[in-house]
Amino acid sequence: MTDHVSTSGRATGLPTELNYKLLVAASLFAVALAFVFLDGLIHAVASWEREEFSYGYIVPPLTALLVWHALREMRPQESGGSWWGVGLIVFAAALAVPAKVGGMPTFTFYGFIVALYGLALTLYGWHGMRRLLFPIAYLIFALPLPATLYVNVSTTMQLISSVLGTEALRALGYSVFLNGNIIDLGLFQLQVAEACNGLRYLFPLASFAYLTGYLYRGPVWHRIALFIAVAPITIVINSARISLTGILVNYKGISAAEGFMHAFEGWVIFVVGLLFLFAFLQVLIWVTGHREAFVMRLDIDKIMPKSGSVPTPVRASSNGLIAATIALLVSAVTLANLPEGAHAVPDRKPLAAFPLQLGTWSGREQVLDQIYLDILQVDDYIVADYSSPDHRAPVNLYVAWYDAQDQRASIHSPEVCIPAGGWEITHFDTRSVAPATVDLPLNVNRAIIVNGVQRQLVYYWFELRHRQMTSEFTIKLANVWDAITLGRTDGALVRLVTPIAVNEDVAEADARLMDFLGESLPTMADYIPD
Repeated sequence: MTDHVSTSGRATGLPTELNYKLLVAASLFAVALAFVFLDGLIHAVASWEREEFSYGYIVPPLTALLVWHALREMRPQESGGSWWGVGLIVFAAALAVPAKVGGMPTFTFYGFIVALYGLALTLYGWHGMRRLLFPIAYLIFALPLPATLYVNVSTTMQLISSVLGTEALRALGYSVFLNGNIIDLGLFQLQVAEACNGLRYLFPLASFAYLTGYLYRGPVWHRIALFIAVAPITIVINSARISLTGILVNYKGISAAEGFMHAFEGWVIFVVGLLFLFAFLQVLIWVTGHREAFVMRLDIDKIMPKSGSVPTPVRASSNGLIAATIALLVSAVTLANLPEGAHAVPDRKPLAAFPLQLGTWSGREQVLDQIYLDILQVDDYIVADYSSPDHRAPVNLYVAWYDAQDQRASIHSPEVCIPAGGWEITHFDTRSVAPATVDLPLNVNRAIIVNGVQRQLVYYWFELRHRQMTSEFTIKLANVWDAITLGRTDGALVRLVTPIAVNEDVAEADARLMDFLGESLPTMADYIPD
């Protein structure tokens, strides 16, 4: 891939560098890029409505400025663009397929970022790719972490933050007790999720640490240390928030503590976190023997608009851009003709007819509130409490059925919903169970959850056509395959919950769920078809 370079050694300007054919290709490329990755872009914008991600609106403009300045700093090179960039764009477009047929818009957004890297490689080669690597990567912070990963990270950080906060209070001589996800301050009790509300700002703080590190003119290890420091700083701030709340409860009463908790959250946490980050960077500068303020080392010019000539590719390849455009247009047409989710739904009995008498188990059906139905977007469901004279505690059965899993709706994993409901997962594993009435063993996710002094045992798994699965990630892949090969993405979540009494061994709760599984599984086949 080559083009012409002026005798002065600098790339010529836009009017003489790019001919009419290339301008048309560039316009078509932009249109096709927007169409192929539209769902992911809409998904990102929707996430910016959440308070902790409202900063997302400034990420694309900042990224554009970073890219602009990176291009302006490029010097002409002997090598031109690379055809590897076209392959990268094709790969990015392929990521949009699972997003559409499997209901995964997150993949589309990440595919958009990969396509931008492909464009950089196509136009500027590996030299340009290195220049634009970090500016384009800033777009990653425009989208929250996937829900399952976010819950796993936040749950771990909540536990650390709660333990540190309560231990600090004990060291100061205050009475405090951490029980499950309840922080008992005597006169006042805090849910761990409420006490650790500021942890929501971990990702926004990480985005600003990344930006600061990019603008920073100093050792690379300073930048790495600054980014790594985000997690411990966020934990320390929340631990201090818990400790100060306990002190206020003892000295000023509950109303003062509630007022403090309300005031010292949200953007206040974010601002305090930024101050800690900047202080940490300043300490790093002092440690290395320098005395200047950290702001003197920030190259603010990289995020300031600048007048000047339009940056042009240094060896831009019109052929490469045209090939990439054709690939995107083909992908756009292909996506437009792909089924969005399922176009075939199997015959099945409605869950409203699911029997409330299963052997010795007698059920009492419940109704989900509309607020939960709006979130879950289920097509059919049953919630019922079953009791048996042979067991001292009931079993709650919840089955959620989806005619199709797409961008409208998909199965919600209990691993995400359980912490959102105020429960803490204290033990989690996947095991194979073999109820007496079932020929083949069944793999289930097994969790012990606590809320204050309450404990519960949970079994759940996903029923997808001819599969029983336990991984939320693999059901997405199965949805993509079956949507293309079978025209189906229907499926169900099956969840069993039973309380664990204070003096009860967990093995008794396991035996209770196993007995209920043995009675209910043979019946489920009519309501959750293969």
